[in-house]
This record gives sequence, C-alpha cells and structure tokens, in this order.
Amino acid sequence: MKIAIIGAGAMGSLFGGYLSQKNDVYLVDIWEAHVNAVNEQGLKIEEKNGALRVFHPKATTDASTVGAIDLAIVFVKSIQTAEAMEKNHSLIGPDTIVLSLQNGYGNDADICRFVDKKNVILGTTAHGCTMKGPGHVYHAGVGLNHIGPIIGECAAAANVADVLTACDLKTDVSSDVMRLVWSKLFVNVGINAITALLKMPNICIAENHYANALSKELVYEAVKTANAGGANFDPSQVFANVVDIARATGANQSSMLQDVLKNRKTEIGKINGAVIKEAETQHVDVPVNSTIVKLIQALELQ
Repeated sequence: MKIAIIGAGAMGSLFGGYLSQKNDVYLVDIWEAHVNAVNEQGLKIEEKNGALRVFHPKATTDASTVGAIDLAIVFVKSIQTAEAMEKNHSLIGPDTIVLSLQNGYGNDADICRFVDKKNVILGTTAHGCTMKGPGHVYHAGVGLNHIGPIIGECAAAANVADVLTACDLKTDVSSDVMRLVWSKLFVNVGINAITALLKMPNICIAENHYANALSKELVYEAVKTANAGGANFDPSQVFANVVDIARATGANQSSMLQDVLKNRKTEIGKINGAVIKEAETQHVDVPVNSTIVKLIQALELQ
C-alpha cells in the first residue's frame, strides 16, 4: 500500500517507520533537517527496552513529488489540520482513505473540507513517543489503536486496521468512533492544560489534591457536554480513567506543557476549547473550561 504520513513528528515518524516494513511509505513534513536525516541515514526508532531499530521510509517536504496515495495518516497538531490538508492536497485521489489519529475534537470537520466523508476514518492511539533529534524517535510506550469510519460501513477501516496490525501496530475497529474521540478528549481535557499551567508532569493530576479537584471539574463539564449531545458516559468512571492514565504516565510532560515550555502555540482551542464550542451548541454551561482556556491563552502571549 502507498501511504503518506502528513506530519512526521514523533508519532508520525513512529507509524511511518513501522508501516515501511511492508508498505511504500512517505513522511511528509516541513522539518527539513528531519527529512534529510531520514533519507540519508534511515529513521532510528529507539525502543523502551533499549533496542535501536532503523527503518527506511522515504521523506519529503514537497507532497507534489509523491502523487496520489492509497492511505494518508494525519498527525499534525489539530490546530494545523486544515492548513496541512490544503498544502498537501496533491496526495489525495478520489479513493484515498484519510485516517486522523490526532489529539483534539473536530479534526474530521477540517479534513472533510478536502475529502469525501466516506473516505475519512478517525481513531485514537495509546502509543507514546518523543523526538530525540532529526531522524531519531524514542518509543516510550506501546498500546492499542482504535479506529472507525465517521459514516458508512467499516470495510475500509477494517482494511486499514489489517495494514497497521501487520506492521506491529495492533489496531481494532469500532462502529462508534465518536465515543473513542470523546474518550481521548476527556483525558486531554483533564490533564493537558493543568500540567501546562503548573509546569508539572502528569502525576500531579493523581497526587496533587488541588490539581486533581480542578481536573475533575473540567472532565465533569466535558462529560456533561458529550451526554447532552446524545452520548452516555458515566462521569465518575471517566474521571477515574483520567487519573489512572495520569498515574501510568506520571513522569511524562503533556504535549501542551511541552508547547508552553518551548513557547509554541498550544492545541487548547481543539481540546478544552472544543468542549466550549460543543457546549454552546448543546446549551451547557462550562465555566471552568472557559476559565482554563483563557489562562492558557494568556500564557501563550507571554
């Protein structure tokens, strides 16, 4: 299968490297040093057990040199989705399947501006990784991927799941993909902004009483919003899962904290901001999420 990874940061590179074992893979990214390193030396993926694996996907900064592909996997930050899809439209043919494994809520709407809904798949991944430098990724955690179509049958998603699983990226298919997206969003809502403001690793959500209480309020508002739209989540179970994940990834810096520390624009608008947007549609009050968004936006201006 001919596959393009749109956004070859840590996660995009991980998936691209693994998929290159059995597919024709192109990493498409604006980071020229990374692209050059992959093409010249291969993509190094350092596993948690210390093993160093080298893969050989192709890499480019110019999608027009690749042509139409069978599968595009989108890994850019959610605030960059529309821009990335427009810039890389030459990758998309009439039958190209586009899979988003991004953070945030609303990526499907941005993708569907450029791709027929029947060809769009959403999903979540429990893999974790970080960039160690150009052409070098550290694979910090292994987990299951869940994907599903936004409309229609699951046949295309099942085919994509088979391709991923065959390359050591175990994936299952869900007929209720929006439940998966909400579930991941709850975790981001309950962890990212708080850790970014406190400049503390994820464990603070589990062990700092005040951080834990604030996280609970954020998550409960998000669950109330999702349920108002027709979902059926138990807020206590959802929050317990957030705390479990914060504890399991305790030493990790959330992606939003990493953005703040590097003075980059965060994804707050697609995480807590997405809760606010949906809450307005459902006529739900979310004052704590509204406040946390303003605090992160203020931090971005510093």
